[in-house]
Amino acid sequence: MKIATWNVNSLRSRFEHLVKWLRTFQPDVVLLQEIKLINEIFPYDLIMDEGYQAAVFGQKTYNGVAILSKYRIEDIKQGFTQNPLHDEARYIEALIDGSVRIASVYVPNGQNIQSVKYPLKLEFMDALSTTLQQRTQEDTPFIIGGDFNIAPQDADATYPDRWKNDVPFTTAERLTYAKLIHSGFHDAIRIKYPYDAHNPDVMSWWDYRGGSFEKNDGLRIDHILLCPKATDLWTDAGTDRTPRTWEKPSDHTPVWCTLNI
Repeated sequence: MKIATWNVNSLRSRFEHLVKWLRTFQPDVVLLQEIKLINEIFPYDLIMDEGYQAAVFGQKTYNGVAILSKYRIEDIKQGFTQNPLHDEARYIEALIDGSVRIASVYVPNGQNIQSVKYPLKLEFMDALSTTLQQRTQEDTPFIIGGDFNIAPQDADATYPDRWKNDVPFTTAERLTYAKLIHSGFHDAIRIKYPYDAHNPDVMSWWDYRGGSFEKNDGLRIDHILLCPKATDLWTDAGTDRTPRTWEKPSDHTPVWCTLNI
């Protein structure tokens, strides 16, 4: 099963990109973030024409997450316990093909450490970690992917010195991410590309300004995390930069992994 996550930064603006990528990359499950539209106007029929079912938690203008799957989608849940931003569409999960539970998450950006949104980001991550800790003990393999807006270590930036003490590079943010890892989750990309070998090809986000993509001046802030049972099924992982080369792209590009399910 090929699973990918992609912050499309507006599905209205990037729908043709999404369809083009689905046809060429052929993922089995896709986790979308920042779709920026409500459920009622999500293009379900057009997505079905491409061979995918869809579970959607939309929101007008901002946020919005979705799961696309070639397999049946069941037991859909929106949001999670004690989410401090419960009125924002940032989390959706579902049972896929009766065999694996998968979640799509869009973690708040936090803006900067002086912003009132920064402590809310930390609260969001703490609540998410508490909710997901129990997933490591369940019989069904669990995977969560999305835009975490956190670069976990210095190697998750091409030029880490530029980001010191700034979002998404702060110690407090990293500790919330580490809490997830320490509870038993594994980073799908770092299974293949461990931290002891700096690899700038794993970046997933580049600023629109200053030719950042052309310079590969990026960050790795989009992640797929696997519970222990899912980690046992891991076979490969990577970053697909192709959509970032297209005209008027999202500032993010897809991250993917494959599991032997």
